[in-house]
Amino acid sequence: MNEPSYVDTHVHVQMAEFDDDRKDVLRRYRDSGIQWVVCPGVDVSTSDLAAQLAHEEPDVFAAVGVHPEDCADAPSDYLLQLGSLAARYGREVVAIGEIGLDFKEGAPDHGLQVRFFQEQLQLAADLRLPVIVHSRFAVAESLSAISHFPGLHGVMHCFGGTPADVERAVSMDLCVSFTGNITYPGAHGTRAALQACPVERLLLETDAPYMPPIPMRGKRNEPSFIVHTYRAAALLLDRDLLELSRCIEQTARELFRQKERRQHAGEENVQDHTQP
Repeated sequence: MNEPSYVDTHVHVQMAEFDDDRKDVLRRYRDSGIQWVVCPGVDVSTSDLAAQLAHEEPDVFAAVGVHPEDCADAPSDYLLQLGSLAARYGREVVAIGEIGLDFKEGAPDHGLQVRFFQEQLQLAADLRLPVIVHSRFAVAESLSAISHFPGLHGVMHCFGGTPADVERAVSMDLCVSFTGNITYPGAHGTRAALQACPVERLLLETDAPYMPPIPMRGKRNEPSFIVHTYRAAALLLDRDLLELSRCIEQTARELFRQKERRQHAGEENVQDHTQP
């Protein structure tokens, strides 16, 4: 295959913004060369919707988790519900996420966020699943929390840290993911962080319906728009687009694979197909 193939490692296509045209959105991303996507929840309800969508669509995979902005409204048994979703949908749930810390003004109490983050990191460790980490204005604090769970894999989603933060994340065996904001004129620091990331730890995402890349800015973001982010990243890294897309897909497959989980469950002989 001589054409690039893409993956979108973070898209909220289960959300209400896509209720009117979800099937068309899925068709457009398939037509644009996207092979598969990861759809994280931000609370129990959207995690359930993501898992249901993954069950219905063979190229959609789910993550289940409670976002730091939503932790104050989470039910007391949220961990039990997330674990139940992971058990019910099996290999269709490939990560715990979107979880993490968000220290922007007006966000829930920092101590509450830290507790929810630590609890969900432990859930991921118990289930042998990677984590998808939100870290707005809290990159150092997020990395510090993760450091207490040695061996835990994951991705720093929609990365907003420095090149030094990239180095620390990579040293912890984490991947680092960037969105369409690498195309924004003022995003000099984000582009510097991208260029500091080893290509074997790099992932790309849309975070749709948010943060559409140029030239789609002003529109509702959707997975098919990720081609613009891949092209921008290839130029910034001075990499061939086909080579970059293959490398990112391999990294994503390794991160979200289920091999270790199947072995832990006594399913060593299950064939490892091309999906993650």
